[in-house]
Amino acid sequence: MTNFWKSKNILITGATGFIGSWLTETLVNQGAKVTVLVRKDAFGIESIKHLKNKIKIIYGDLRNKEVIYKAVKDKAVIFHLAAITQVLYSIKNPEETVSVNVGGTLNILEGIRRNHKNQFLVFTSTDKVYGEPKYNPIDEEHCLSSKSPYDASKVAADRLIYAYHISYGLRCGIVRWSNTYGGRDANLLRAVPDFITSVINNKPAVIRGNGKHIRDFIYVTDSVRGIMAVAENSKLSNGEVFNLGTEKPTSIINLANLIIKLSGKKLKVKVLNRMASGEINTQYLSSKKAKKMLKWRSKVNLETGLKMTMDWYKENLWWNKVMKKVHKDYGIN
Repeated sequence: MTNFWKSKNILITGATGFIGSWLTETLVNQGAKVTVLVRKDAFGIESIKHLKNKIKIIYGDLRNKEVIYKAVKDKAVIFHLAAITQVLYSIKNPEETVSVNVGGTLNILEGIRRNHKNQFLVFTSTDKVYGEPKYNPIDEEHCLSSKSPYDASKVAADRLIYAYHISYGLRCGIVRWSNTYGGRDANLLRAVPDFITSVINNKPAVIRGNGKHIRDFIYVTDSVRGIMAVAENSKLSNGEVFNLGTEKPTSIINLANLIIKLSGKKLKVKVLNRMASGEINTQYLSSKKAKKMLKWRSKVNLETGLKMTMDWYKENLWWNKVMKKVHKDYGIN
């Protein structure tokens, strides 16, 4: 079987982010010619520094049209992952969030449209675009909603891409995935890296809410395989939206207890019962469409994925400095 990615020209935005770094690494290993768009900030290229001699790095901002138009030129596949992803940051900085997440996406779309070439865009949306679920598991036909500027910006970008597909024939596939976890996640506002780094440092896993909320957690390699499958099956996926999840939801308190169990330490879960306004009680996705059309399904179960994630953080203690830098940059305590 031929390697689909061998020598293929690829652009990845958000390559220094958590999932983007895993995608970059995977595509480099499969022989792709990878160009990454990197914004100069506190995060730097720490997550992909081991790949810097194997990729082309373009420094620039999504909001800079000239940079984006040049970056997308001659790329067979564009993976658009870059975005402001912090909900709290988006609430404090709504204008910046919209200008980056929506305006930046528009620049990519215009860059592709102006090339008049057979390029394919893979956009990573989020399960947050569904808002408060009308039903679970959520399928792709569920109505879209939003509660924060971040959610709203992702809904807008998601639908803007589809509008370009309909209006201009732009080739694209959209992915909405569940809570992805794994090594290189610098966001301590997410449950898995927060719990794991606490346990590694012999501290209790702290749950801000009541621990009863139900979510779906998908391991990063499964998420990466999913977005790559969208591009690999572009004739089927063109103009389509795909949910990616395990369809095996778990409560936050069970997640915390499992992490403690896997650590082998005698620690406890601390429940603060600080309920955030608008918190969704139960949310998980149906992946039937991806299974049927892309022949994709999640392979890594939660226990195995958490063990691999914990091992990564143990073996990369230097990452603590990266997390501190990122949170300082976002003004998060």
